[in-house]
Amino acid sequence: MRSASGLLSIFMIAAGAAWAELPPDLPPAAPLPLAPGPVIGGTIKGDPAASVVPVRELIEANRRDENIPMAEPIPGETGASIPSAEPIPNAEPIPGETHLRAPVQPAGPVIPPTAFSPVPVPQHETRVAILGYHDFSRTLPATEMRMNTDVFRAQMQALKASGVPVISMKEFLEWKLGSRQLPAKCVMITIDDGWKSVYTDAYPILKETGFPFTVFPYTKFITGRGSAMSHDQIQEMLDNGATLGSHSVSHLYPKSWRAAQRKGIQGVLDLAEAEIAASRKILQERFPGSAVEAYCYPGGFVLPDMITKAEEAGFQAAFTVIPKKVTKDTDRWRVHRYMVFGKDPKTFTRALNFNVPTAPETPAATPGNNHGNTLDSYPAPAQPVYPAANTVVKSQSPDISISLARESAFDPKQVEMRVSGFGLVNAQFDPKEKILKWTPSRPLRLSPVTVQVRWKNLSTSLWQTATWQFGIAEQEMHFIPQNVVK
Repeated sequence: MRSASGLLSIFMIAAGAAWAELPPDLPPAAPLPLAPGPVIGGTIKGDPAASVVPVRELIEANRRDENIPMAEPIPGETGASIPSAEPIPNAEPIPGETHLRAPVQPAGPVIPPTAFSPVPVPQHETRVAILGYHDFSRTLPATEMRMNTDVFRAQMQALKASGVPVISMKEFLEWKLGSRQLPAKCVMITIDDGWKSVYTDAYPILKETGFPFTVFPYTKFITGRGSAMSHDQIQEMLDNGATLGSHSVSHLYPKSWRAAQRKGIQGVLDLAEAEIAASRKILQERFPGSAVEAYCYPGGFVLPDMITKAEEAGFQAAFTVIPKKVTKDTDRWRVHRYMVFGKDPKTFTRALNFNVPTAPETPAATPGNNHGNTLDSYPAPAQPVYPAANTVVKSQSPDISISLARESAFDPKQVEMRVSGFGLVNAQFDPKEKILKWTPSRPLRLSPVTVQVRWKNLSTSLWQTATWQFGIAEQEMHFIPQNVVK
């Protein structure tokens, strides 16, 4: 059995923790309480006394806003060159980001993680972070779809150590429908598609921790062949407390739904009948006794007519891939989830950040909204920027740029851009046009998107800042895995 420190090392390396960039008031982390986190009504059978891991990332995550630029660059995105020996003087901070290139200071008191309580509260005081996973492997390299099994184990042990209650789908739906109260802060675990590694890798870990979870297979993938789970493997998990949801019949991507749209409303309804309604009937027939009350949109893509058919089919809620806490006011047909990808495990720490208030939900989502977040948090900068400040775009990978043509006496080598969800990015500066530009290497999954650009004025030796936000149309907020063969 690995030691707790060994598991912590695995998790921290995979999460890309940047120790030197932590706030100066955070010394080496003290171990979190070793008492297991409560499972409200969970029925997973196994040893609840699994070992735990003290995770410094959770402490840091509880101090961050989910929608502001992260300080940690991701591999390959090191940002514009700024001499490392020269910290940014008098730099305007992004709210919530207190450690941008700050020199390390003497350690202060440890800031404790958020206190979690299993005591139920009034329904509108509850927030739920829903984790979404796909595939797992002990030996194959991590991808967006595939997570290293040891990293998953470390995450589950960190979740146990944090004390946050982990709830079942049944409890979640009862809360959403008004018949149950939950603790103020909860987590729910979901796993999509139906990969065999869910049974071989994730399931044993979830049994050890005692966490309930929901599997969302698509029916054509339940074959037991190759990398797919079998009927018996799924049934065993259901017999031991897992919940069965639907991920459609054949996991169609947005282009298929858009093709149906071109045929009119009936085209979408017909496809929804074949993919959504039929999937519930198939699962109920193959797994007698399973209610199959939750639906998971493939890629997170959703249309109003898909919701209509899901409700008619008897589902009680449907889940997207928009990373945000769920509240009582969240549309139960567009439930948020934090998709924890193998190459971006920091999503896990952001999901467990309950210290940032969740923005109020807007009415039923429509194309062009910004998921309930406010787009006017920052006034438009004086410099021309793209996407324009406080506007909504229809792409998850837009070029992001700013023109500094109106600025004088600045060093083009001392210009940097930070983007929410990415941190410091490798933006390119065109010295002739004086334009700083960056194209996302992966889809933007947080909306609104906050951008901050800094440059050093050579006349004053001061750093100047431009900050703006733009939104992504909710209809475009979906995830299409790359290079995946099923």
